[in-house]
Amino acid sequence: MNSPALAESTRVSVKLMAGEEASAIAEAARIDNPDAFVEDHGSYVTISNERRLELNVATIAEELGRPYDVSTLLVVFVSYTGQVEVSQNGVFIKEALAD
Repeated sequence: MNSPALAESTRVSVKLMAGEEASAIAEAARIDNPDAFVEDHGSYVTISNERRLELNVATIAEELGRPYDVSTLLVVFVSYTGQVEVSQNGVFIKEALAD
């Protein structure tokens, strides 16, 4: 019996609980990742990009018009695809096999 091969994907993504923060994060993601794709599913928002997705808290804070931090950003994460790196400046999701 032959099993079908899994398609290789280099896309990374994050799903966020919908709301004011998710909207601001999506706008910030478009600024910091011009090729990012944003999908609004009503109860959640998906942001995806090829190989790397940068979610910078400074850009998010600017979009919200108030201070923002990484801990608060992580609270609205529902799920993600890729390898996550967290710093005080933001969350970066990269393809698991990327440099």
